[in-house]
Amino acid sequence: MGLRPLESKDSWLLHKWFNDQRVLEDLGAQHISFCTSMDREFQIVDEMMTNRSKRYFMIQSLEGGRDVGLIGLDKIDLRNASAELQIIIGDVECWGKGFGGEAICVLLDHAFSRMNLHRVYLRVADYNDRAITCYKACGFQAEGRLRHDHFHKGAYRDALVMSILKEEFRRAFDA
Repeated sequence: MGLRPLESKDSWLLHKWFNDQRVLEDLGAQHISFCTSMDREFQIVDEMMTNRSKRYFMIQSLEGGRDVGLIGLDKIDLRNASAELQIIIGDVECWGKGFGGEAICVLLDHAFSRMNLHRVYLRVADYNDRAITCYKACGFQAEGRLRHDHFHKGAYRDALVMSILKEEFRRAFDA
């Protein structure tokens, strides 16, 4: 698994992933649940590439360089040395193969070593067991619950806030 910088041409693939109901199913309220136009997708990707408070990468398999997902840091706050992690494995054939966990560890190493961040946090739907298990394996700890955060399948559902600190990551992965 490797990471490469997000490029404008990736808009086509992101458009495909974010219009696949299987991919969107467990993301929670912060994500769209309807199709965007290609023009809008190009605008979104352009903003992701140029906004200094964002840093996004495509996740690639090492065999053939196939793009399998997107990972990034959003809401980068250099003053408080924190950022929000966002990840999606858009290629459903690659689910459950460890790409997410590997990509998270690579990105956390970059965030803590190169960017000198202190804290990386995320928000995850409480019913997304696969993601929660992955985040815990990467060292994230639950901080709290956002009650009735979003509407999902006919009911209001909660989301969890999880985070990892620089020293926690170092203890877990530098050993």
